[in-house]
Amino acid sequence: MRAVVLDANGLPELAELPEPSGPGVLVRVRACGLCGSDVEKLGRAAAGSVLGHELEGVLESGERVTVMHRVPCGSCERCRGGHESTCESFAEARIDPGGFAECLRATHALALPAAIAELEGVWVEPLACVLRAAEQVPSGRVLVVGCGAIGQLWVQALKRRGDEVVAADVRADRLDHACRLGAVSDAGTVNAAVLTAHAGLNDAISRLEPGGTLLVFAAPPGDVPVALDVVYRRELHVTGSRSASPAHFSAALELLPELVLPEVTTLPLDRFGEGVELYRSGRATKVVFVP
Repeated sequence: MRAVVLDANGLPELAELPEPSGPGVLVRVRACGLCGSDVEKLGRAAAGSVLGHELEGVLESGERVTVMHRVPCGSCERCRGGHESTCESFAEARIDPGGFAECLRATHALALPAAIAELEGVWVEPLACVLRAAEQVPSGRVLVVGCGAIGQLWVQALKRRGDEVVAADVRADRLDHACRLGAVSDAGTVNAAVLTAHAGLNDAISRLEPGGTLLVFAAPPGDVPVALDVVYRRELHVTGSRSASPAHFSAALELLPELVLPEVTTLPLDRFGEGVELYRSGRATKVVFVP
């Protein structure tokens, strides 16, 4: 089978791999979304890695599915405390090899309901991550920093629970789109802020009311300067969230058909490098690869 494999320098190249034969069910990949975390691993992940975890595929029976690429144990102290993504079991990959391939084996495949349109199963995992993280964001007036694909999911998820959503983005087109989804754009203070883009951290902190909460949903790999004096004097709360739990996958399967999904640029696997550049340059809101 064909797959996008990382070479000795951690860079992607199209290669032939044997069809996986390990545990789980065989999934023929129909589409796999490019996540920001995939891009961050380029040049850093181990040689031979196959990235990709936002996918829709089909079983040998013809059933459409998505997969959970990591699964917490659900019973340890971390899981019981709501920190499933830090569970030791969560570190174990549950797909082999990864989504940027013609097929994979998955130990946790979830059936896609008919209400989810063809190839839109790639959004289940990102939405599940948003729904889990939203539980840490107090209700009220919430700032969403970054109105790309993930920001658009955030705007809709927060609006549906009754929040007043304030959008911020340096790109006028993305800000306008967020406003069409129900957000507003102003310079007022907020009760909470969600950071979906690497830039804008201190701007978000500066707009929080005393006692407010900043949810870090995206972070650069290196250190960044933080206005800790503001955090200290306003007694702000800073927290983070990554990935999703099985319960949030189930919730995402129900909610997804009701959302306006971001615009997608679809490319074949042999144009993987082009897709990464479209993502990095911001010329594509969301890149999805098909075998």
